[in-house]
Amino acid sequence: MKCSPETPETHEDRVRGLLGGSAPLEIHRQWLADNNQLILGPDLDNAREIMSARTAVHDVLVARWAEARQQEFGYERPFAVVAHGGTGRRELTPCSDLDYTLLFDDDIEHNAFVQSLAAETCESRTFEEHHGFAFEPTRFNLDVAPLLDEKDLNSFLDMRAVYDPTGLAEKFRARIRATYDPFQHFLHVREFWRTQLNRSPACDRIDEFDIKNDALRLFQSGVWTLAGRDYLHSGEIYRSQVHPRDLEAYLFLLRIRCWMHLRKPPAAMTALGNHPQDVFRFDDFESFGEMAGPDAGPREQFEFANEVRARFLSARRRVLGFARGIIHTELRRGRQVRPGSPITLGPGGLFHAEARRSRTDPGRSRAALSLLHAAQRYGVPVDPSELQGAFDNAGDWLERVPEVAMLFSEPRGSLADSFEFLSQIDGAEDRLFPGRRAFEASLDERVLAERADLRSRFELGKLRRLEELLSIQAPSPTDGDPGAVSPAAAAAMLDSDHLTAVKLALKTKRLPLTVEDEKARLDESRSWIERFSSGFSGVPLEEYYRRFGREYGFADDILAITEFLIANRRAFKDHTLEGQNDREQVRRFRDRCATEQRLHALYVFTCADRFEWGAESREPARWFVIRELYLKTLHAFRSISPDAAAVLRADGYDAEARAVIEDLGTGFFGGLYGRHKNRFGSHLVQLASRDTDEPKAAILHDGAAVILGVAARDFPGLAACITGELWKRGVRVGQVHCFSARNHGLVLDFFHLAPDQDIDTQKLPAHVEEAVARRLHLDSSEALPELAGTIELHEPQPGKCRIRYSGSQDSAGLIHALCWKLFHHLRADIHGLNAHNTRTGPVMLAHVSLPHDLAGDAARRIMEERF
Repeated sequence: MKCSPETPETHEDRVRGLLGGSAPLEIHRQWLADNNQLILGPDLDNAREIMSARTAVHDVLVARWAEARQQEFGYERPFAVVAHGGTGRRELTPCSDLDYTLLFDDDIEHNAFVQSLAAETCESRTFEEHHGFAFEPTRFNLDVAPLLDEKDLNSFLDMRAVYDPTGLAEKFRARIRATYDPFQHFLHVREFWRTQLNRSPACDRIDEFDIKNDALRLFQSGVWTLAGRDYLHSGEIYRSQVHPRDLEAYLFLLRIRCWMHLRKPPAAMTALGNHPQDVFRFDDFESFGEMAGPDAGPREQFEFANEVRARFLSARRRVLGFARGIIHTELRRGRQVRPGSPITLGPGGLFHAEARRSRTDPGRSRAALSLLHAAQRYGVPVDPSELQGAFDNAGDWLERVPEVAMLFSEPRGSLADSFEFLSQIDGAEDRLFPGRRAFEASLDERVLAERADLRSRFELGKLRRLEELLSIQAPSPTDGDPGAVSPAAAAAMLDSDHLTAVKLALKTKRLPLTVEDEKARLDESRSWIERFSSGFSGVPLEEYYRRFGREYGFADDILAITEFLIANRRAFKDHTLEGQNDREQVRRFRDRCATEQRLHALYVFTCADRFEWGAESREPARWFVIRELYLKTLHAFRSISPDAAAVLRADGYDAEARAVIEDLGTGFFGGLYGRHKNRFGSHLVQLASRDTDEPKAAILHDGAAVILGVAARDFPGLAACITGELWKRGVRVGQVHCFSARNHGLVLDFFHLAPDQDIDTQKLPAHVEEAVARRLHLDSSEALPELAGTIELHEPQPGKCRIRYSGSQDSAGLIHALCWKLFHHLRADIHGLNAHNTRTGPVMLAHVSLPHDLAGDAARRIMEERF
């Protein structure tokens, strides 16, 4: 069965001839044994013959198996087996992977024939036991063709039919050719080439050399560059566009690779799919004399080894020179982003060959911004010379054209990079976005505080934060632990229109004149900077986007969403000032958003807008409430009600324990506090059963929030007791949420500790437990801070009140003072309390229940007299 120098088709015919008298397993074993003898021989110019014969035996056996299985199954839909990658080029060496794919013109998800083939090849050793080799084919149908990209797209460049009775392979190639992006393919190959070239050792290095990655693939990158123009097989490029000496060098390296694969011991592939047998070290270069064969004497081996090393060095130089020459020739000539396009990639970046020829401002604007869009889409820079070319003095002529919308709606690349480029051109952005010039020159609270940068830098940072969120793989906010709610998860759920609107809102937030802006301008108690820190265009919000939207090329729906985001840019902050996410609060927020997609968009917009100034690290309590409000509103849109019993059952609580913990209510289980149930659940059960009277306190960490949780028996003045102990120890509190298990006389209270304070979190829980157990600080108002401000009481429903305190001076202990007075003078039951600072002073909001015998008017009179 000696493999003679014949064509691939002749090799295949010889294998088929053997199938009549021998089993596939025996044919494969003997054919490879003969092939290995060729590899071990001294002929260095038979690489194509060796690889072609080696590929043929696998092709024929796989094709015979596929044909037999199709006939046995009676499958009548179009079906094919194709080889691709190195297998498709007929370049199999002893350690090469077998790259075969099963093609179908049919559904493959629920296809019994597909499943039966996978069962033999991927899920068992059935095929290997009958044929002597294993392969795990991928399984595609025609719908996959437009989805192939980068490495996979490159692999199918060299697709070759192995078994294809209906011509499905050519149909698959035609679908790829019609849908792939040749320019994107070129960029992928160029980036691979640049990365690998930077990593590859010099040609005369012999201490470590990866023949596949440092030579063969670099050669192929040049071939792929040429083949990618029209999506041709590499074989066509070998025949028509590669110099014979370059191809000879490539084949010589493949011949040496074959020999090294047999010489080295078997080893598993690396995690990146590389073969250890491809890595040459000094002893490998020293051993080339062995290729002369066992009958060669020492002198012959010595001279043979020198000749191999000389040819090896020459081949390495030639393949590197070939790849480098192809890539740079492409750039020197200019690679168009698509056939006939004036936008071209040259050595310095993208340029527009016709931008300056346009005789109208709109035409020149479209050309310039289409160049910027191409740079964004493909992630390559604009040639710096275009600042004096396509964008020369753009601040004098740039107009609003539909390409502006293309920048915002483009899902790839960085919008922030595009506007960073545009910001180099004086006046350009102001022509696109009225009010931009005044915005850039303005000062605001942050600029005054940081004294380092103007506001345009912060805007770019917000866009980059959004791009970062979009790059994160995040779980759905309803999956698993509700505390896993993240802006990345919300961003992943945005449709294209809402995502485009978020980008536009971040870019133009301060330009339209909102109702809030007009109120600020009329407020003479504010500084001039505060009064005029927004609304720079002077165009009312309800007109701004409608006036320019059609010129930009944005759809009306996108503009309406953008207007909603700008109008509600403070919505999350305003709602969280209440400190409560009760059912009514959630209902109102749901009504404000109107759709789930707008909720996601507003949340993502808020997170990107506040990623530094007002970020969670600075205001953890507020962001805890924001995340919880988002989660509860999302559940309201989806009509999801917390199933506390099911959750507790899954955690192993029995029926009696579940009854106690469930008593905390849906407000607890439907929000973020519910994640801490297991920290206090068992203790609440013990309190309910009278197994203990001792309270339990613990420090909790939720995102950036540091929270003191307290489980205890309920008694009048509990909140005043705890806030008093915290005040005594100099611990500042930002907000408080109290949950009552009323049927069992228990409470679970959460106190958000203010950031940036030195707290002994190891000892604080014990101090609080002692204060609660002894009911300290309930009988005296000695040294209480004075509530020197305005206190108002609102009673939206009988007995349920909202008390608001606003003062001019902040001082430690205000929360405790309010809790103490609410308990002693009103006998009020506190459900939640929120404290924050405004520009005019501290504000506290308390949500309480009054005793049944105390009406709201009477409570107001008591507050006027005693608070």
